[in-house]
Amino acid sequence: MNNVRLSPNSKLSLPQYILALKDRIIFFGWWYLILMVTYAMCRFLFYFYNSSDFDNTIDLSTIFLHGMRFDFSTVAMVNGIFCLLFILPLGKFSISEIYLKVLVGLMVAVNGFFVALNLVDVVYFPFVQKRLQSDALLFLNGEKGNEAFGMIPAFAVQYWQIWLLLCICLVVLFRLVKLLYNKYLKHTVVEFSWVNVLFLLGIAAVHIYGIRGGTQLRPIGVLDASNVGGVKNSPFILNSGFSLLRTWSNKSIADVRYFPDSALSGCFSPVKPSNPTENTSDFHKNNVVVILVESLSRQYMPYFGGPGYMPFLDSLMSQSLVFGNGYANARESVQGVPAALASIPAWMDEPFIFSRYASNKVSSIADVLKKDGYTSLFFHGATTGSMGFHSFTTATGFDRYIGREDYNNEAHFDGSWGIWDHYFLPFMVDELSKVKQPFFASTLTLNSHHPFLLPKGYIVAKNYKTIPILNSFQYVDQALSDFFKKAATTDWYEHTIFVITADHTGPDISKAKRPDDDYRIPIIFFKPDGSLCGNSDQIVNHIDIMPTIMDLLGIEGQLFTLGTSMLDESCEKYVVNYRMGMYQYSDQDYFVYFDGQKAIALYDRNDDKYFKNNLIHILKYDNIIENAEEKIKKSIQAFNQSLLQNKMTPNAY
Repeated sequence: MNNVRLSPNSKLSLPQYILALKDRIIFFGWWYLILMVTYAMCRFLFYFYNSSDFDNTIDLSTIFLHGMRFDFSTVAMVNGIFCLLFILPLGKFSISEIYLKVLVGLMVAVNGFFVALNLVDVVYFPFVQKRLQSDALLFLNGEKGNEAFGMIPAFAVQYWQIWLLLCICLVVLFRLVKLLYNKYLKHTVVEFSWVNVLFLLGIAAVHIYGIRGGTQLRPIGVLDASNVGGVKNSPFILNSGFSLLRTWSNKSIADVRYFPDSALSGCFSPVKPSNPTENTSDFHKNNVVVILVESLSRQYMPYFGGPGYMPFLDSLMSQSLVFGNGYANARESVQGVPAALASIPAWMDEPFIFSRYASNKVSSIADVLKKDGYTSLFFHGATTGSMGFHSFTTATGFDRYIGREDYNNEAHFDGSWGIWDHYFLPFMVDELSKVKQPFFASTLTLNSHHPFLLPKGYIVAKNYKTIPILNSFQYVDQALSDFFKKAATTDWYEHTIFVITADHTGPDISKAKRPDDDYRIPIIFFKPDGSLCGNSDQIVNHIDIMPTIMDLLGIEGQLFTLGTSMLDESCEKYVVNYRMGMYQYSDQDYFVYFDGQKAIALYDRNDDKYFKNNLIHILKYDNIIENAEEKIKKSIQAFNQSLLQNKMTPNAY
């Protein structure tokens, strides 16, 4: 150890400076190793107590190995500030032994808190079926009610072993850190110098790498655990500190109770039976392909009178069942994919994929069809990990995710988003031809997105110089044509139901619009034999796609869905959108703004084209307002309660 005080004005050499700082590096090296071992022991205890929830098709050593990645991320997040304060002392205050002891004491206390979370989670997990997240702390401020305070004493008595283990663990940590302190810190004093800064930069790089969990596109999140261990094993890979910290800044949704739970029945129930009919029995065991076309707004499309040029889609729609009054659930791809594929609406401030509820157990079309022998694939030409789709599709039951890396030809990279659509969509046909039928597949296209690139040498039939997205859609229309032409040569084409819709709308190009135009998209069902055809003007939206597919396939059973089948005429058709704390409600006749408590505006969709005349205070519309408020409130309550209670599968009810 070093018993020398170094001054910024000293003439000591660089090796001497490094020697003086190395003890602090060694201190943290041992401390991090101790914490990693502690987290591993907590994981073993978690596994031992909750082994009935473990999917033993995955080797336990694999779980522990991948768990180290999440553990180190947590250790780096929790201890980074302490490392900073030790390596970069604050002037003469740094020479005080009191300063060092206080710092060490705080470090042990903070890390003890996160160790405690893991131990508490051992027995808390069976109640919520997910690792402790920031929403659990809402019990402390009453946002989740005050029942927890009455349960704490009973919980403490029932699981006294956990509190005993925690006390033992804290004592051991304190004794170990005391030994490290006496050996590496007590007699080592370093004042500020430029050498500290060099060390700091290197240590900062290590911590940034650790916190991110690697060099991938985005930092690891709670959903990434399912990529390596599957959905069922993700709680065994995660640790509670990581789960809490990654969801800390995520906003919670309100625990609303507009109505008794018994009122959420029938059309308002989050779990509904599928309703296959004799007319759809011929579709049983057909393949299903859902194509989400980036930014395909209804207002662009010539089929609906828009200014775009999309000859292939026009032709396809003339042979399809077209829902012209379709609505996206949100304005982002990261929200549109969960809505269309898992019937999860975007009725909160953050996308579900990045929310504190992302590790909830969720059923999707892929998950529901699995029991009927379907293989499921999700195709996205962007880099794997982009927008969290890889994690989401893995967590919701998809068998394979196929991205840019799987295409494996960087010569076809568009320089911005991923593989050009006219290459990637035909590649999707090739991949599907290798898959055993029946299969369910979905893709999200790329190139009708800013910066609206076109392949080199591609010449548009109509040049929209001031509206570049319409030029992009001419290209995407051709790419879709290439996809269907190639698919038509396969043995699976005639036995496939195709669903074509948008992930969300694109930039507005109209001179005048109304608020719901921001969500209006087409929803198209195409069957090569022409058995699905016609036009419907009923209000439908993304969360209606999953129950509609189940009805078409004639699959009986229960579904978790906050939508209704487009083929079911027993439920009133309406759509709810959410934007910046405000809910927008649309049905065939009226549009309503709802602030979370009451309607604040009502417009006649048919007689008031641009929503200029607010009817909210006109007495004769009171019944209409009351009816709309009831449907909005029941929808919000069903959604919020499903997320808060982790009841997003039919088996949860």
